[in-house]
Amino acid sequence: MNTLPLQTACRPRFFSLTDTKKIKGLHHEYGQAVQQYFHRLFPHRRWQVFRDPVGTPLAIDVEILYPTEEEPFYLLHTMGMSASPMRYPSGAFSANEGYSELCLILPARWPFRRERGLSLNDKAAWPIWLLMELGRFPHVHDVWMGYGFLLPNREKPESFAEDTALSGVVIVQFEGQLGGVKMPDGTTVELLMPILLYKEEMDLCSDIGIDSLVDAVLDECGGSFLLNKDRPNIALEDDWGP
Repeated sequence: MNTLPLQTACRPRFFSLTDTKKIKGLHHEYGQAVQQYFHRLFPHRRWQVFRDPVGTPLAIDVEILYPTEEEPFYLLHTMGMSASPMRYPSGAFSANEGYSELCLILPARWPFRRERGLSLNDKAAWPIWLLMELGRFPHVHDVWMGYGFLLPNREKPESFAEDTALSGVVIVQFEGQLGGVKMPDGTTVELLMPILLYKEEMDLCSDIGIDSLVDAVLDECGGSFLLNKDRPNIALEDDWGP
């Protein structure tokens, strides 16, 4: 079986979320179509789907595609965020709603315990939990999430895990194949990626703007979108001094 239930004993909570009443999913087929799309885009990979044990307001499952020798990275994506639309701010777009799923890329060396396969009780599995919580955030708070959406982990930012000081996210979106998936009914499900930030980088964003912040983080990572939990904090570099 490639589909595994999640265990809740060690379930972390991010972004100050609390469980809410369940809302009706209108398009569960969108998440399945996104899964099939990633399987076509990254073929011949071992994969697992981890089922959301909470399911409120929507079930946000996460699929992980394992690294290959040719493409040495894990690709994670949500399935379920697009079951219900997000509402755009009034007057922001000609349409008033949109559909999205999240994706995240981890290096092949990510410190998962490997002796018995991947487990959600593994402390290193926190990025999977993060995607689940982030995927439900716009539905819990009835907000629109798109490029430039900035979100700290709790009101006073707390690190996502013991082995990193990263404590917030900014949402970006690729162009091309990783930018979105066209559904059979003509709807586009946007593919969004969180870039993880330090508290000081989130503070710096108000001074330099989203684009400059994202560019600086990518430059620090050599242009790579792989999550590096130990990367330097660009807000502490001399370039941003008075």
